[in-house]
Amino acid sequence: MLVIEPVPAVIWSQEARQELPVRASKRRLVLDYFAARCCGRNVSIGDLHIRWLAPVEPIADEFLPLRAPTGVDAFVQRDLVPVLEAARGRIAMRGWGPFRRPVVELADGGMWLDFIAACRTRSPLRH
Repeated sequence: MLVIEPVPAVIWSQEARQELPVRASKRRLVLDYFAARCCGRNVSIGDLHIRWLAPVEPIADEFLPLRAPTGVDAFVQRDLVPVLEAARGRIAMRGWGPFRRPVVELADGGMWLDFIAACRTRSPLRH
């Protein structure tokens, strides 16, 4: 069995380090993205997103273990690793009460725009 070391692709805010282990409830956190070309033109749109997976749901081969706070099992889509590292990706907490959730922030948004302009199309419905 191949064991892969978790990648240190993001920084975790103090709030995320404190709140996510409690919110995880044995679920796994997945950092993924959506990218598409619009209207057959040279315009791209995309989004970084975080979602939770139940413990019984399989993790696709395109995801790598992500270094995370103790108590959180996290995975990142492999294409995102160099972008997150170069753009200084950060997991933070936003919202209030039941709407509080983890989000991905980038210190250099230009790197994200370059990435989605050059990357393959990924559907938000395929996951």
